[in-house]
Amino acid sequence: MKQRYLAATYAAVLTTANINTSSFAITALSSREGYSLLECWKLSSMPVEAMDAINFNIGSTTKATWSVIEPHTTVGEAWAPSVQLSIILNGLIRITAPSPISSNSSLATTPPLCPTNYTNSSQQTSVAYIMPGTIRSSVLIAADMKTTSYITGHYTEFPSNEPTVLIQIPFVDNLVPHHVVLHEGPCK
Repeated sequence: MKQRYLAATYAAVLTTANINTSSFAITALSSREGYSLLECWKLSSMPVEAMDAINFNIGSTTKATWSVIEPHTTVGEAWAPSVQLSIILNGLIRITAPSPISSNSSLATTPPLCPTNYTNSSQQTSVAYIMPGTIRSSVLIAADMKTTSYITGHYTEFPSNEPTVLIQIPFVDNLVPHHVVLHEGPCK
């Protein structure tokens, strides 16, 4: 009885706050057949009320890293160093997956933005812009490690005129949070 009451209470709180579970869709970098790709994930976590908030436990994490990237930085082809949650606080990240190039040109100077209509032999590319604002725009799960995206990773650019600041939080043992794939491409 108490669980049914709590579930009804959470549903009422979510509705009252004009929030529904699809609001917690998160863009993810994943891997398929050796290629990095962008997907929209809905995490399977159930809301829990605590600390005067609705909370979602998305998994066990390790130490967080605060990163500051200079304006107009292009990393080029990249892979997630571990399965991690990234939250952008300032600036802009432009991610193309899979990467339209095959070389890993780390910290190249300001090349033009990579093409969005590039296709390789088996994968269509898509582009995500990660920026401060909503959950959908400012949170990314990166799970395309080189061991799973062994053909090509994603392409990363920081095209903002100001530094990009983000927090990166790896998941323990590289465990991907339980989720459902809503669709290919970034969350809209």
